[in-house]
Amino acid sequence: MKKLSVILAISLGLAACAEKDSDYARKHRNKTAEKAQAEQTVPAARSAPICETPEINICEKSVLPIVADIKKNGLQAALKVLKAELSLPEDFDGSEEAFKKTITDDTKRIQALRRLLVLADKEYRTIYNYDEDVKEATEVVHKLMMDFVKNEKLDEDGRMGLVGALNTTVVQSVSQTFELSYQGKDIVTTDMAVACGSDGQGVMARSLRPGGGPQGVIFICPGQLLLNAGKTKVERIAGLVMALAHEMTHQLEFRGFEMDNRVLSCVNADLADKSAKFIESKNKETQADIIAFRILNKFLAQDKELSVQTEKAKAALSWMCHLDDKESESDSSTHLDSKSRLKNFFKLKETEDLLGCSKGPRC
Repeated sequence: MKKLSVILAISLGLAACAEKDSDYARKHRNKTAEKAQAEQTVPAARSAPICETPEINICEKSVLPIVADIKKNGLQAALKVLKAELSLPEDFDGSEEAFKKTITDDTKRIQALRRLLVLADKEYRTIYNYDEDVKEATEVVHKLMMDFVKNEKLDEDGRMGLVGALNTTVVQSVSQTFELSYQGKDIVTTDMAVACGSDGQGVMARSLRPGGGPQGVIFICPGQLLLNAGKTKVERIAGLVMALAHEMTHQLEFRGFEMDNRVLSCVNADLADKSAKFIESKNKETQADIIAFRILNKFLAQDKELSVQTEKAKAALSWMCHLDDKESESDSSTHLDSKSRLKNFFKLKETEDLLGCSKGPRC
């Protein structure tokens, strides 16, 4: 009887252990399943190529073949009109040498160069009317910038000053810049002619406050706008968001918006081999990038699908792949090189939260 009791006790104990083991196994299986599911949704995103090698994944095939056709055909059509207007020789090719050789009067030559810019812009827009995209993207960015300013820790006077800056800043097309009347027109037209070139194909955007007046002016050269040609409407609008936000940040800087030294120090941490003077010379542009990246992340967050966010991010950042970099400390460029600027986007904590990039630092 005693042996039976022992056997029964052992059996009951084993049964209890089996039940406990079963509970444990079930919990373990559930935990493993949850972990696998989490790894399927998050780490896949965290290892996304756009995060690891942005200069490759953003820049590769960022321009469609139609861009070269628009540039070539548009410029040829513009030159044809210019030659007819100014009675220029048939072999006039629009080069700097041709302008100097054919139009010896400096004033007339400058007028002719600017006229070619206006004509080229018009011809490009007959194939891709980028002015419509700029108008739509400006409305999107203006709203996001307003939200940003209203959420900043500022006194009321400071906040209203920045709101006023955004409300009095206009984004002008080439035709508007040359045809409208406004304060500081000579300054803006001269700056645009130099930045964009007589063919308009310079990849450049500029933010000015001509004459120190209340109105700020932003323009984007046709060459930068044409980078979006042939892409979907979603990609084209995304392709303008970061650039416009960057230039609008400069308008805030003109009105006293102060730099975020903590974030600047963080993103500049890997520039230890550069002098303090070099870093300081880039800080205003780096600050404009940082704010523009934050605005871009707000824009991307409007979509919930990671794949859509990723493609929009590529479209928004790809224009930087086509900038001429100046790398030595003796260069006069006020920007970091394009690779560094792209890397800075992925250093922000907001980018990590949105796209799940895994490597630090996070600023």
